[in-house]
Amino acid sequence: MKVTMLGCATSTGVPIVGCNCSVCQSDNPKNKRTRSSIFIQKDDINILIDSSTDLRSQTLTNNITRINAVLYTHSHADHTHGIDDLRTFNFINRMEISCFANELTVNNIKNNFKYIFDNIPSAGGKPRLILKTVNRKFRFESVEITPIDINHANWIILGYRIGNMAYLTDCSGIPSESVKKLQNLDLLIIGALRYSPHTAHFSVEQAVEAIEMLKPKKAVLTHMGHELDYDILKKQLPKNIVPGYDGMKINVKD
Repeated sequence: MKVTMLGCATSTGVPIVGCNCSVCQSDNPKNKRTRSSIFIQKDDINILIDSSTDLRSQTLTNNITRINAVLYTHSHADHTHGIDDLRTFNFINRMEISCFANELTVNNIKNNFKYIFDNIPSAGGKPRLILKTVNRKFRFESVEITPIDINHANWIILGYRIGNMAYLTDCSGIPSESVKKLQNLDLLIIGALRYSPHTAHFSVEQAVEAIEMLKPKKAVLTHMGHELDYDILKKQLPKNIVPGYDGMKINVKD
């Protein structure tokens, strides 16, 4: 299984418009972050997690031409507002795309993007999506997927486990039942917004504590804000934890 980090930024992206801080002005390409999303290739199935605001540029940069399914973590703008770009994949692949989320996210997506689901023809076309509610382990084609309940402030949103890889973005807490589902991981991708605490996101310290509790072989930080400089952060982390960067590719044993 191959995992590609399409984006690893918080909702503003990095650099932030109009910001003159050292990270936003950095020449290091690993400090140029688009909104968080990953792309998974397994058994000839291509799975996207979240249709980020930057989906079009992310798929062009990574030469992605086919998406079989989308797993949605939650309905915040930075994780869903690239949804209209999915219609291009409908056109070129001549197929509908299956999309999965918990009940709240399904309802929010239907409400936020009513034009997609209103059954009214559009001259310019619109995404052809099959939106499904999930709350337990399921199989898409040959791929087994486990939704993982996590806290995002007062929301329960979804992380996902596929094989020995798990993705937990926008995480502020992991319920005990979810901890049980996150054992024996080869790879954990987890959000770490900044150094200081935040009500809806793990800080770097909290993310490291969660990683040390779950004990994956390798962990990658994502959903990072402009307070975090890639090179500085990398030096501060334990050896099995690294900051993510856009375009990062990770192979995970099935």
